[in-house]
This record gives sequence, structure tokens and C-alpha cells, in this order.
Amino acid sequence: MGGTLVVGDTHVKQEIILPRVDASVERCGAERVVFLGDYCDEWRSTGRQLLAALELLAGWVEDARAAGVRVDLLLGNHDFQYLLGEEGPGTQVLIMGDVAALLRGLGATMAETADGFLLTHAGLTAEWARLHLDAPSGAEEAKSQLNAMLERGTWNDLRALSSCGAGRGGWDEPSPLWADRSELWEDAYPGIDQIVGHTPVAACERMPPASAWARVDAGEELWLCDTFSLTSRMRPIGDGGMLLVEDGRVEVVAGADDPAFEPWDEVVAAAGVW
Repeated sequence: MGGTLVVGDTHVKQEIILPRVDASVERCGAERVVFLGDYCDEWRSTGRQLLAALELLAGWVEDARAAGVRVDLLLGNHDFQYLLGEEGPGTQVLIMGDVAALLRGLGATMAETADGFLLTHAGLTAEWARLHLDAPSGAEEAKSQLNAMLERGTWNDLRALSSCGAGRGGWDEPSPLWADRSELWEDAYPGIDQIVGHTPVAACERMPPASAWARVDAGEELWLCDTFSLTSRMRPIGDGGMLLVEDGRVEVVAGADDPAFEPWDEVVAAAGVW
């Protein structure tokens, strides 16, 4: 069976990211693609560009599935604000309803799994899980409980899913939509390997947990792969890499060390992104 390609935050840059995804799927023989959320909101992007990017993504997903590729999409914190109908960082308020409708059409969820890894936008911390989940014993249980919260959609569920910690300017326990790298580092849920986006990184990287809860023999793997994000000056932060998960192993593809792909900074420059 082919592996799972995990794609970090796209932030309205679908037009230049999806060809890179296509090339990675073909080169790696991936049979599944998981997007980690944050399809919305980029520095200087307009409402028109956002709608076009979401429509492009929807068409790409339809075509990929028709070609036999499984595609799963997760929600990010930027996307969630549109579903809540509340303004957040970068929210295009005037088209909030249109964006929400497009996001619902994509059928995005809170969590997925791949070869034993839990995939969420920002990561599952132990304290948030203690408050809101029923002690999941593994990635599949965590996925099921997180998606059930979204499906129920009660006020308490939605508030819990959107709670933000001090690492991103909030006052609550950081949720799987908002946990900062530092918060995941300090309090990773024990015994579950995770892959997340949300925090921009220079390249996909493995981050060992520093949690007091983490057992020495647990061996949690925490991977960060938000490599498409830009600075406010529209300069690339990362190298455009993605992760291939196959047979329980994680491999970086399409990053700076992969000669089969055009350097991400050159792709951004050639596109003249805003």
C-alpha cells in the first residue's frame, strides 16, 4: 500500500502548492493526502483571492479522489473562525458566510490518523485532553473523540476546540487548533505520535517531547511541517517540504534537500505572491 503525504498550512497559496503536492504524490506513489488545515488568510491576500483558492482546492480534491487518491482535510484555527462566524487573525469578515460554505463543502474534520500517528492542525496536549477528552489510549481513540466534538457542535464543544493558550496570546488551555510549538513541546499527550502544522518552521522537523508526563520509554514522535508560510514581507519561512508517512516511518519530501523539486523560495518569487 502506498503512503500518506501530509501537507502543511497552505494559506491561500493553493495555486502554487497543489502542483508541488501532485508532483510529490506521483514521485512517492502516495495513495493518500492529508492537509493539516489553515487554507484561509495570508498576509495581504484579498477576499477574492481567498474564494478562488478555496474553489481551486475543492476542484483539486474532486479530481484527486476521482483518480483514486484518498484526500482528507483538517481544520486549522484560521478556518475555524469562519465556521464560528467570528473574526480572528486575518479573517475576511465581508465574505465570512461564503468562505464557511466552501469549507463545509470540503468536509474538513478535526483529526485524522496515519500509520499510528495522530494528525491535527496544532497538536494534542495532555492538559487540554484531560479537560475535554475521555483519556484516549491511542491515536484512533483521540481522532474519534475530537471529530465527535466537532460533529456535536455544541457551544461547549466549539469553545473547547477553539481555546487558545498563552503561547498564542490566549488565557485557556491550548486546543488542537491553537497549541503553539512551545506548548506542545512542554505538554505533549503521552504515548501518541503526532504530526502537526500551525507553527511555521524552516523545514519539516522532529521535535522530542519535553513533557513531564512523557514516559522515557514512550518514544513519542512529534513532527512539525508548516513549511509554506510567509513572513509579513511575503518572504518564505520554510522550504516547502512535506511528510510521507509509510509503514510507520516518516520521510521528508520536496524540501530543500530534495533535488527533484524547485526551491520553494524560487517558486514564491516566480509567482509574485501579492
